[in-house]
Amino acid sequence: MAIKKFGVRHHETMKFPPDGEIIFREWAVNNTAITDICSTRVATRLPRNATLPFLTFFVAGGDMVSPQGDAAIANVIIQVNAFAGRWGSGSSSQPDYSTAYSLANAVAEASFKTAKTLVHTPTSSTKAVIYGIDILELPSRVEETDTGLGHYQLSLSMYYRGLD
Repeated sequence: MAIKKFGVRHHETMKFPPDGEIIFREWAVNNTAITDICSTRVATRLPRNATLPFLTFFVAGGDMVSPQGDAAIANVIIQVNAFAGRWGSGSSSQPDYSTAYSLANAVAEASFKTAKTLVHTPTSSTKAVIYGIDILELPSRVEETDTGLGHYQLSLSMYYRGLD
């Protein structure tokens, strides 16, 4: 007896979802609600003595939406951190909770308003469509004892797929 494929299963030309961090960063640096506060200072880690305010994020997991379906759609969980203030140590640092909250809230609002959005990164030629970004956790304040900066975090869920 031989094994034979039949039925419809993942089209051979379907693009697998690209790196969610690349797609999220491109979305963030092209969203004026965010860049009006932090310009393009958006990265996966906070550089020491970076110009502030600054937005960091990382993909904290995720899954495939309908893994047995025809389309390769990813759902990634993104942890976002907004920092603001003046660097220092001990009592010389000056946290700016108001700006950190404004930045975190701008990300939440932009996420809420995101509908089907095409994303294209010119440097890597990565293309994707974001179907939506859900807010899993609204901005919450974090006591930042190491840096002394104002710090708010939130969690998002981004649904997207790769494009040719």
